This record gives sequence, structure tokens and C-alpha cells, in this order.
Amino acid sequence: MKMSNLLIVAVFSFSFTLFTSSCSKDNEDPQDQNSYRLFSKSGDLTNTIAEFRSLVGDQLNTTPGATSGRREINWDGIPDNLLNAKIPDDFFNPTGPGAPVQNQRGLVYTSAGQFQASKTGFFEVNEEAAGEFHSFSGNKVFANISSKVWDVEFRVAGQTQPAKVNGFGVVFSDVDIATSTSLEFFDGNTSLGKFFVIPHDAGSSFSFLGIHFNAPRISRIRVSHDGKLDDGNKDISAGGPSDLAVMDDFIYSEPVKVER
Repeated sequence: MKMSNLLIVAVFSFSFTLFTSSCSKDNEDPQDQNSYRLFSKSGDLTNTIAEFRSLVGDQLNTTPGATSGRREINWDGIPDNLLNAKIPDDFFNPTGPGAPVQNQRGLVYTSAGQFQASKTGFFEVNEEAAGEFHSFSGNKVFANISSKVWDVEFRVAGQTQPAKVNGFGVVFSDVDIATSTSLEFFDGNTSLGKFFVIPHDAGSSFSFLGIHFNAPRISRIRVSHDGKLDDGNKDISAGGPSDLAVMDDFIYSEPVKVER
């Protein structure tokens, strides 16, 4: 299934009680913390990602202590000895004495499954589907190979303090079906909306989904996808039973402390 590779930018103000849009606006209202801007794009992602980066924070932070700007994870920071092995849940926010500051980026995994990075398209996990996946930056990609539904949460960089972000986006590789892969954003236990990743176009394997709020609201993201790599099945595009996809770049605003 193919979709247009035109940038879809939606801006809404919505009721969190009903979890549905109550009205729409042509532009974000800077006084409305609930309004958001949605980025959904396939094909050439250059301009879309540049705009998203500018919105979440021009300054790329690489050490703890920031209160604005953005963070990025592109998996090339995973050492070769951890490729095709379980990545620690706090690899990108270790704490305590001696923790490497370059990894303290305020993002942790909080659910079951095995998180892995690969530079072979996960050939070691599923040789039937390895040729489907490509890296967007560098030469490594990321997946939860053993769970279809999993969460990420945020912490103040280098600390265990819960945090929120105002924007979060992901580059996906090889999403084929319009309703197979999604991100649902949460403020605590309140859903801020669930959005599907649009399929890649004929020119590349890449899709991007990102959201930006006017204020830090996102404390958790639930990722859902159609299949698991460790089932060993072919991708749906090759006659398999499910749409297999992996991820590359995570882009998000600096996690800030949750105010009680």
C-alpha cells in the first residue's frame, strides 16, 4: 500500500477527557498547552526532520544539565559488543558514579521485550526479513525483537527523576501498511492521542512520525507494531503474515522535571 509523500501537518486542540479532537485550528495557539502539531511523512525526510528539530530545539544537547534544546538517539552509539544482544533498559540514561555522560540522554525502556540494535538488518534474528530494513543515519537500526507493544519513558538526563518532553519523533524503516505501526502519547495515564505511521513510498523505505506540544506534556510513549522479528517470518511485502518494521533516529526535546 502506498500513500502520498506530501508532508501532512495537522494542528489540533482537543479534549483529554474524551481523547478526541474537539476542534481544529489552522495554527497552534501559543496560549493553549493542549494544542499540538503532527508531522507525518514518507520518502525524502530531509526538510521534515529539519523543521521538527527546529521546533523541539535547535541546540543538540550531549551532556546533562540542559533545560531546553533537544536530544537524539541514532543507535550508532551502541558498541559492537552489544549488537544483536539485549540493550540495557537504561543504556541511554545510566546513573550513578562513573556513568558515561554521553549516554545520559533521559530515555529509558519500561516494558517487556528484548531491545536490540543491528547493522545487518537483524539478519542474526530473522534472515527472512533482513533485506527489508535500512538505516537512515549511520549503519545501525533498532527494534524490540520480541514484543509488539512496548513503552519508553523520560527522565531528567543523568538522573532517576521522572521527566516530560514537548516533542518526540521517530524514523521508521519499512512500514508497508497504513494501520500496522503506531505511537500513542501519554501524560501520566492520560492518552494524548494515538497516531499511525504512514507507509514508505516507492523511492525509499523510510517514514517519520513526530508530535510537538506547546508545553512539556509527554511522559510516556507506547509503540505498537504488527509483528515480532524473532518469530522468524517473512515481511508482509514478501508474503509473510505481518508488517515488520524497525526504527532509526529518535528525536525529542530535552526531558524536564515533572512538577508535582
